[in-house]
Amino acid sequence: MSNDGAVKRWREDFGTWFSSLRFSGFTVLVVLLLVAGVVIVSPSLSTFVQQQRELSDLRESVKQGQKAVDDIDAERAKWKDPVYVRSQARDRLFYVLPGETQLNVIDDTVLPVESTETTEAKLSRMQSNWAHGLAGSFLTAATTKATPEELKSDKTAEQDPASEQTPTDTTNEDPEQ
Repeated sequence: MSNDGAVKRWREDFGTWFSSLRFSGFTVLVVLLLVAGVVIVSPSLSTFVQQQRELSDLRESVKQGQKAVDDIDAERAKWKDPVYVRSQARDRLFYVLPGETQLNVIDDTVLPVESTETTEAKLSRMQSNWAHGLAGSFLTAATTKATPEELKSDKTAEQDPASEQTPTDTTNEDPEQ
C-alpha cells in the first residue's frame, strides 16, 4: 500500500510541475520544427547508416579477396623454386633421383622393446629385377604373333608367382607347423 501512496504522490508532483510550465508560441514553434527536422532527416540518416554498413562489408570482402590473391601469388612463387618442385614430386608422386632408394612405410606399427621378433632377409629383399622384367615384357609384346585372346588365356593358366615356393623357402620353414 505504501507503493500506491508513493505513486499517487509522484502523480501529484508531476501534475503540479506540468501545470506550472508556460508554453509560448515560440516554444511550440521550436518543438514543431525539431520534430519536423527529425522526421525529414531520419530516412536520409538511415540510408546513410545502411550505406556505411554496406561499404564496410565491401571493404572487408576486398581485404579477403586481396588475401586470397596474395596466397595464390605466394603458392605460384613456391612452384617457381626447383627445390620445392622436387620435394613435391617426391612427396606426391613418389619420384626419386637416379641412384636414390625410396622407402615407403606401409604398416607403421611399433614393436615393443621386449619383442624377440626379427626380420628376415627374404622379406626385405626383392629377388627379381623389375628393369629386366619390364624389358622382357616389352620385347615379348613387340615380337609375339599371338592374338590378345591367346595372351589372356595364357595369363589365366599361369599361377601367381608369389604363391609358388622356391627351394630356399622350404629350408626356413618352422618345424612346428
